[in-house]
Amino acid sequence: MSYELSLRGWLPPRIGRITNFKWWVVLFASLLLVSCGNNPLKVDVSSVPVDPVKIVRFDRDFFALDSGNIEQNLSALQKKYPGFADLFVKNIVCKNGIPDSACIPEITRFVTDKDMRSAFDACQNVFGETGLSETESGLTDVLRHYKYYFPKRSLPKFYAMMSGFNYSIATADSNFAIGLEKYLGRKCRFYEMLQIPDYVRITMQKEYIVPDLTRAWMLREFPNQNRSGSLLSEMIYQGKILYLEDALIPEMNDTLKIGFTKKQMDWCNEHEKDVWGHLVQNKFLYSKAVDVVTKFTGEGPFTTGFVKESPARTGVWIGWKIVRDYMKANPKTTLEQLMNENDPQMILSKSKYKP
Repeated sequence: MSYELSLRGWLPPRIGRITNFKWWVVLFASLLLVSCGNNPLKVDVSSVPVDPVKIVRFDRDFFALDSGNIEQNLSALQKKYPGFADLFVKNIVCKNGIPDSACIPEITRFVTDKDMRSAFDACQNVFGETGLSETESGLTDVLRHYKYYFPKRSLPKFYAMMSGFNYSIATADSNFAIGLEKYLGRKCRFYEMLQIPDYVRITMQKEYIVPDLTRAWMLREFPNQNRSGSLLSEMIYQGKILYLEDALIPEMNDTLKIGFTKKQMDWCNEHEKDVWGHLVQNKFLYSKAVDVVTKFTGEGPFTTGFVKESPARTGVWIGWKIVRDYMKANPKTTLEQLMNENDPQMILSKSKYKP
C-alpha cells in the first residue's frame, strides 16, 4: 500500500502537505432526495450503516517508545502502523526515515525532548480517554452523511498524532491524521510561547477538528479542476468545498465551517453588498494576479483594504454565498454534478446572485 501525507492550504496554519511541506490550497447531494424541514441538506441519515469512528491513538504509541530500546520499539510500531509510522517519521522527525539508523538519535530526541513531552502531557489532559469521544461522534455523523450522498465512495480512517506544532490535519493515503497539539485552545501557553497570532488561534480549539477534517477530506476527494487561476474560480471552488461542509455537517454553525468569529460573520452579513460591489467595480473577479487572489482568499487577520473588523477570505465567503444560491436556483443539480462543474462563470450566472 502506498502512502502520502499531505496538508491543506487556504487556511495555512491548519492543514498542509507533509510529503514536501508545501501548503495547498484542506457536499453535495441530489436535492431531489428526501430532506428534513425547509433545508434540503438536513436529511435523515440515522439508518445509513457505517462503523462508529474510533480515532487511532498513534500519538500515545509513539511517545511510549522506550528510548533505551528504540530500534526494537520502532520495529513493533511499523508492524502496528504499516506505512503510516514510516511516513510520519520521515516527514516529521527525520527525513531519511526509520530504515536509516542515523535517524535513531533524532527520534529519541523527539520523544524525550522536555517541551515535546510537556506538550504531549497537555494533549493527554485535553484528549484523554474520553477527550475525543465528541469528535468521534461528530465524525461518525459526517461519514453517515457522506455515505448517504456518495454510497459508492470509500471511507477514511482517522489517526491522532503530534507533529511538533507543524500540522493540524494531514492526509495519509486515503486516511487522515490530527495534530492534537494544534487544538489545545486559543489560550494555550504553548501558542503564547510560539507567538502564534491571535487570528490563527481562533481555530486552534477542538471544536474545529471535525470541520477541519471534513474540509481536508473534501479537498482531497474533489481537487480543483479549474486551472484558470482567476479570483472568481478560486472563490467558486472554495465555495463548493464549504457547501460540501453544509451537506456533511448541516447542524454546525457557519462560523466553525469557515473559521470566522461571530463578529466577523456579522460584519460580512452587514457589508455583503459593499464587498461584492468592491470586487465588481475594481474588476477583481477575473484577475489572475497572485496578490489579488491572495488578498481575498488567503489567510490573515483581516482583508487588506477593508476595515480591521472584517475577516480574511471575504472572497471565499462570497463564493460560498454564490454556490448556495446556485444550488437553490438549480435544485435538480446533484452534489457530484456541482463538483464536476468547472465553469465558475456559469455558476455565477445561474446563481442569480444579487446581494
